Amino acid sequence: MKERLQKALEDKDLAELTKGSGISFLLRFGGLAIGYVLTLVIANLFGAKGLGDYVLAITVLSFFTLLAKIGLDTTSLRFISSFASQERWTSIFYFRKQIMLILFCTSIIASVLMYFLANPIADLINTNARYIELNAFFVLPMAFFILHYESLRGLKRIAEFSFFYRMSKALFSIIAIVVIYQFNKGSEVPVYAYLVSLLIVSLLSFLSFQYWLKKKSSSKESAEKEVMTYSMLLKISIPLMLAQSVQYIMAWTDKLILGSMATPEDVGVYFTAFKLSMFAAVALMSINSIASPKFAEMFANDDIEGLEKVVHQSTKMIFWTSIPLIGVFFVFPEFLLGLFGEEFKIGVTAFIFLSCGRLVSSLSGSVGNILQMTGNQNIYGIILLFGAIMNVVLNLMLIPESNPLSSYGISGINGAAFASMCSLSLWNLSMVLVIKKKFGFYTFYIPFINR
Repeated sequence: MKERLQKALEDKDLAELTKGSGISFLLRFGGLAIGYVLTLVIANLFGAKGLGDYVLAITVLSFFTLLAKIGLDTTSLRFISSFASQERWTSIFYFRKQIMLILFCTSIIASVLMYFLANPIADLINTNARYIELNAFFVLPMAFFILHYESLRGLKRIAEFSFFYRMSKALFSIIAIVVIYQFNKGSEVPVYAYLVSLLIVSLLSFLSFQYWLKKKSSSKESAEKEVMTYSMLLKISIPLMLAQSVQYIMAWTDKLILGSMATPEDVGVYFTAFKLSMFAAVALMSINSIASPKFAEMFANDDIEGLEKVVHQSTKMIFWTSIPLIGVFFVFPEFLLGLFGEEFKIGVTAFIFLSCGRLVSSLSGSVGNILQMTGNQNIYGIILLFGAIMNVVLNLMLIPESNPLSSYGISGINGAAFASMCSLSLWNLSMVLVIKKKFGFYTFYIPFINR
């Protein structure tokens, strides 16, 4: 036992994972706590309907931003991480110019599409078209925001990445709501507050990345720049965009279908249950923050043995830090949802289903990130596509009141949650098997069986 402990303490990869993911865990937990407070504020000031309208408006903005960035954020993470590890700073500067130009053009196109499609989209999901038209002007700042926090992650600035990704939007949204509410108490206040926060964090993330890039590259000899054609960049990024599109479907289909088949109030209750269940994913997302660049680095160096070691270390850490939170969810679901108001307690069953899905993710480990960082983004996209199709079909089947499982209480928000649980489980377990076939090891962790 003593020897194993000493060996663990001397393991540089484990030390980097522990230190980096520890910082990310604290910021992620803090971010979820702030997000929880934001949801609580909106729910109490504007009710389930106000929360539902806010969620639907932001969901549409997220979709068009996804189209605008065409996978360039993940492409940036992959190449900036690889270039930085080799101190090829000139390559990073040139790479960024190319990425920024592409992103500017695609964001303008996405904004125009979103603005002119606002009315049919609003009719489809039962929300206010005015919110969608307004949000259309914020595709560019949101796309640049995502690009810069992923680029910070590529530089291994995990604290900064975690702050922007996990905390910043919710924090500045709360501040903006408090200020705007003094002058306007209308239901549109949460949407306005979100857009104000988006402008702030987009600027701050840009300044932060510029600062750290210059600091890291200052007075250091740089290799010759690696010139990649725009077609080469698009060939890499577009499959990643398709994978992200499927992830978007996995994450937001239930809310959009609920919006079209149910009411904004149902969307608000479901979103609250979803947000609470995300606390169980704190460890997974935190450890992914530092593990993803390490996966890319070891794959680039053809160090499969090192890759396996880091994967097993990260999966074990994810499991043991997730289980306590999931246990709390199973014991006190009604109390946690009741904090948002009595009308939110109907989401208890949905909350349990969603938490079960998070448990499967914790057992599986960082499967999606492993595939993306090791050049297997096409396989990753195919798996996500099948998972997304399954998610859409199950939502369409199980949300209506008259469905084969309605006698068991699985309909409406419970049907949406059950569909998400099944899809998430299929997605994760399929990737576990693919990684086993590609690299010869399982990522899955079972306590007291796996060492």
